[in-house]
Amino acid sequence: MKYWSQQFERWRHEPEPRRERRAFFMALGFTTCLFVLWLASFRLSTSFRSQPTTNNTASVIITPTKTVSESGIIERIKVGWRRVIK
Repeated sequence: MKYWSQQFERWRHEPEPRRERRAFFMALGFTTCLFVLWLASFRLSTSFRSQPTTNNTASVIITPTKTVSESGIIERIKVGWRRVIK
């Protein structure tokens, strides 16, 4: 702790542009660390999900067609969300 208080005291006596540049890069480094942790959380959250079994998978299979009616697109969205949720 003593080391850091000495460092901060030394930095206070530096010229203004240097202090601003140091503050910018420290904030950028901190933000980068948070961003990397945030990205890693997505990887961790997918590894903790339960793997689907044959009993709880969606049984509806929709084949793609050239023309999709309005009710057909709604059904495709519902089936897609069921697969995402499981």
